[in-house]
Amino acid sequence: MTAPELVIFDLDGVLVDTQFAETGALNYLAGLMGVTLSADEAAALFAGKRMADCIDAISGLAGAPPPLGAVELVRARCEQLIGDHLEPIDGVNQVISTVDRLMCVASNSPGDLIRKRVEAAGIASAFGGRIFSAYDIDSWKPAPDLFLWAARECGVPPASCVVIEDSPVGVAAAIAAGMPVLRYAPDGTPAHHAAIVAHLPSGTAVAGLTSFAKMADLPALISHHPNPLARTRFGDVRDG
Repeated sequence: MTAPELVIFDLDGVLVDTQFAETGALNYLAGLMGVTLSADEAAALFAGKRMADCIDAISGLAGAPPPLGAVELVRARCEQLIGDHLEPIDGVNQVISTVDRLMCVASNSPGDLIRKRVEAAGIASAFGGRIFSAYDIDSWKPAPDLFLWAARECGVPPASCVVIEDSPVGVAAAIAAGMPVLRYAPDGTPAHHAAIVAHLPSGTAVAGLTSFAKMADLPALISHHPNPLARTRFGDVRDG
């Protein structure tokens, strides 16, 4: 099998380290609503998910509706936590300068926020405007639609893609799209199969998943990562 033609990167936690700020901002809202969550509980509840779903989850725990302007409040708090300077995750610059493949970004974040993040981190040119936001198609991970749309717009079949993700939600979306996943786990945490399976259709196996801890390892993994799903039940996943 040939190596992938298109590398699809998640944004938060993969290209830039803003997941801590997203999670912290949502946890701040939870505190305002009387819900106390540990850092681990907040990460498990919020990581990789659509903000509206996160706010709904907080409301469910609080037993009360969110305050008016909750989304704006969370986004403003997130910007405060990020501060004025944004660095790409250690090793990302090496990856994008080394990988000789078409690359794009596909994220649950709004498109303008994705562009702002990659520009602030100085890595926007690597993607040539290939920025895909779940908000543009009204479908968020763990649904596979975002990744399938990105592949279609880039002119690459799903079986010729590889997804770089970190969250169970994103990993599940890639598996559902019939794409292998290279999961970035810098702290060496296991793949959380139960959390991934929870976002997949019943009976779907967690296949085609490889974890790595250092961005420096990613170029070699991409170059030698054929798609083990290409001839499985996922091989006939439709682009839509």
